[in-house]
Amino acid sequence: MPAQSPQKPQTPPRYRKIALKNVRLWEPCRPEEAFDWMAAYDADDGQPEPYPTRPIRLSDEYAPHLYVILRPDGALWQEGSLYLFESITEQGMSESSAANAAGDLADFMNKMDDSGLDFLNFDGPQSLRPTYRYRATLKSEIMSGARSKGYCNRKIYSVQGLYRWLTTTRNFKPKQVMWVSTTRQIPYTDRHGNTHIKEIISTDLTFKKSKSIPIGKYIVDGGKLCPISRENQDRVMRALFELGNPEMLLVHIIGLTTGMRVQTNLTLRHDSITQGVGDEDDPEKYALYGINVAFEDSPVEAKNSKEQVVMMPAWVHHMLHVYINSDRHKQRAAKSPITEDSQQYIFLTRTGKPYYVAKADEHLFDFSTEKGSALRHFCKKVIEVVKRENKRFNYQLHDLRATFGMNLIEDNSGDMENGKMNQLELLDILKNRLNQGKL
Repeated sequence: MPAQSPQKPQTPPRYRKIALKNVRLWEPCRPEEAFDWMAAYDADDGQPEPYPTRPIRLSDEYAPHLYVILRPDGALWQEGSLYLFESITEQGMSESSAANAAGDLADFMNKMDDSGLDFLNFDGPQSLRPTYRYRATLKSEIMSGARSKGYCNRKIYSVQGLYRWLTTTRNFKPKQVMWVSTTRQIPYTDRHGNTHIKEIISTDLTFKKSKSIPIGKYIVDGGKLCPISRENQDRVMRALFELGNPEMLLVHIIGLTTGMRVQTNLTLRHDSITQGVGDEDDPEKYALYGINVAFEDSPVEAKNSKEQVVMMPAWVHHMLHVYINSDRHKQRAAKSPITEDSQQYIFLTRTGKPYYVAKADEHLFDFSTEKGSALRHFCKKVIEVVKRENKRFNYQLHDLRATFGMNLIEDNSGDMENGKMNQLELLDILKNRLNQGKL
């Protein structure tokens, strides 16, 4: 008989999150209040009659995205799933935050299972209380280098959110404290120069993060952005030409010439482009033309929906005009559910889907929450090519915003040296071009 390969031991089932799309929201009601009748799932078990339902008051008819958590036996974990449901439908938790919270809570319950603990039992010593036990397991992951403090703190916040919900809405009363809170008051100055006091509440569950000392090699804008040197900018452009992807090339050109955030860059539409400007015969091809972003009549998105006008050189407008009239783009646009030409995305995949789906368009693209993952993957290819010349090179797409800012300062430094502009005027220009409240 032929030798049989040993079978791999099966992984025992675990708590896991499940994503749901376009879920209809309803609640049971009296027959006279019914908008619809719902057939019972267990109709064969003695409940053949459907029951009346109605839309939930002050709620949308459908939830584009919901998350539930399943127990190891496949049943719904009620407490966690209800918490997520109310957080999303009533508190307005974003899809990305809900996805993180669902994964964090599933991880928490799996670690409780591993420890043989009931997540509702706060008897006994501190080390055996669920919250402190979870912190101890996360601390081990930090010490081993597997996880960062910031990542583990997010998991702690998710667990605390569940317990706060249980105590305020489900009358949960732990027999001993779940954590100890401390309050600090921190003064800060707003953009108008006024001093305010902000109250910060922290607990003994989270991990303290030591702030790194800034050394002037990056710009802070929702993260650390590192400007790319002029030499490496040339290398990046050569790599983009070598890789031969027109969409990726144009996205990088827009980032370097406008300082747009990725969210805005990838949600540009046909009517964002000013036509008839910027060709080789245009004496004003370096002139700047504005693009309306996040205004009521503009589908182009911005961080925090901040209304702004982003200035783009005429020659870039011309490049985009040529691109959207190319056969390559027209073939992609033909596969898109958006039929109005002016509202069509400039940057689409081969299947007609945007590289970044604006929130208002999620229903058109099967409730996709795509936020530029293909571009981040493409950046890795660019890095591989550039590393042939500079082994230490690395970048992320958002670094183009910082690079635009540094280029703008360098390009205007001559005027500052000649006395045509002072430092404050230059910083004001930079703030206006970046649509940044402060630098």
